Parts: sequence; structure tokens; C-alpha cells
Amino acid sequence: MNKPSFSEFIISECKNEGFLDSCINIPSVLLKEKEEYINWIQKNYHGKMSYLANHIDMRFNPELLMPGLKSIITVTLNYYPEVKIPVSNNYRFAKYAYGKDYHDVVKSKLNNIAEKCIQEFGDMQYRAFTDSAPIPDRIWAQKGGLGWIGKNTLLINKEYGSFFFIGHLFIDRELEPTYKSHENLCLDCNKCLTACPTQALYAPYQMDANKCLSYQTIENKSAEKDIPPKQFRNTIYGCDICQDVCPYNKNTKPHHTKEFEPHPDLLKLRKKDWQELKPMHFGEMFRGSAVKRAGFKGIVQNIKWLESNS
Repeated sequence: MNKPSFSEFIISECKNEGFLDSCINIPSVLLKEKEEYINWIQKNYHGKMSYLANHIDMRFNPELLMPGLKSIITVTLNYYPEVKIPVSNNYRFAKYAYGKDYHDVVKSKLNNIAEKCIQEFGDMQYRAFTDSAPIPDRIWAQKGGLGWIGKNTLLINKEYGSFFFIGHLFIDRELEPTYKSHENLCLDCNKCLTACPTQALYAPYQMDANKCLSYQTIENKSAEKDIPPKQFRNTIYGCDICQDVCPYNKNTKPHHTKEFEPHPDLLKLRKKDWQELKPMHFGEMFRGSAVKRAGFKGIVQNIKWLESNS
């Protein structure tokens, strides 16, 4: 039996680590995408997320992020939960944050793949990323045929929907790229634009992050929010509305990553429980979670603001 090529081996290991899909791209400078991004920044659609305006050259020239880069392996990892937090008599909470911090989980899996490649093919330089460096994640995923960037500005896959994380493994080995394509299937559907309660999706494929509930409940640290409370739909952390209404998420299958399983108490909480939540209990439920981005103080602040303006 012939030994698999490096490209075949790494794609196989991505599958073994539980990733939904993977692709290999040859790095290049993304000039058109850079121009579009600068235009978005100049309109202040990134809000108070000043870090998004930093390292723009690096963001669209991956070799500046890792000198000697020869191949970009991009992966997707499902996080859709089997059991969701009830909406009735409750606050809305983004599904991606139910379990452990995805940064740690995805990077750990990518590092495992890299170390197996080194064992099989010899030493190489590599870096693993997931939403942790100035990388246009969705662009590289789309270029590799893992989906298309939809009208809600998220990557959508015909088979898997959009409830997944994107990660990258940069390596200094030149691999055979994967030649996959994924046509844009949004067509005349505008469900995400219609459902967005704040009109953050002000046009197809365009987002004003200032109005996005994810931005308002996580990145906007002010006690006073910038949009009317009725538009919040009882949201206290993140937002899934534009994904929930997407037809390609209608039959999404639950993930099989144990780290993404929620603390049992999280599924039991209702409005009154959230309002009476203590720091210690919060810490138990969200230990090692991405929710630290807002923290106990941020969640409590969001709840108090909603209740005082209801």
C-alpha cells in the first residue's frame, strides 16, 4: 500500500480530529478583500473594536504573520448543541459559548495534527489559529471551498449550515492545494436580513457591527446600550438569530465534541435564576469558557439594563 502524500495525510488527520471539513490553500496577498475591508473600517462599522483596524497589511498578507509560510490548512468544527437553552421565560444566549472556550479546543486539535505530521514527515514550522490573529477566516475558508459567505456575512455550507468555528494551520511545507468549490446558494433568500431585529444586516453581505446584538452584549462595555431594549429580544450574550432562520441550518446535526457540552445548570436557568446568579455559581458554569469576554460583570450589567428598560 502506498504511503499517503503529506496533503492526503493532513486532510485525513483533520477528519480524525473531528473537524467537519478541511481544505488546503496556497497563501497569497488578498488585495481586493483588503480594499473592501478598509472601506468597511473607514465607515466605522467595526464600532469600538479598535483592534480590527490594526495590522491590516498582515491581515491580508498571511506571510507577514508567518515568514516562510507555504500552505494554509483551514478547518471547520461543529458546535451546534443537542439540547438548547429554552427561550420561554428566559434570556437569549449564543450557542457557541455553551461549553469550553473554542480558542483552546480548536487550537489543541490543530496542534495535535501538526505534531502527527512532524512524526510522519519530519520537522516543520507551524502556527495554529482560530479567531486569535488578524486572519480573514471566512475568506480563506471560502477560497478553499468550505462554503460561501452568505448574506448574513457568515460562512455557510450546504451540508453543514453555519454553526461551526473556523481554524487555520499555517505550515512551511508546500502542499498540493485542494480544489473544491461551493457556489453561493443564498439566491433570493433574505430571511437573515428580515429577521435581524436591529437591522445590523443593512444590506445583503453587509453588516454594521455597531447594531449587532453580539457586539452590544459582549464588546460594548457601556452600561447604556446604543439601540432600544425591545430590539434586544432578551439577549444577554451573543446572538444566533440570523443563523437560526437560515434554511441551511434547518437540519443541522449536533456536535460530537465533549468540550462543547454545557454545564447542566446552564440549561436549567430561567430569567429569575439569571437575575439571582452569584459569582461563584457563574464561575462554576463558565470555567474555561469564552464567556470570560464579557464576564460576570458584563452579563449582570446586560440583565440589569434589560430589566430596567423593560
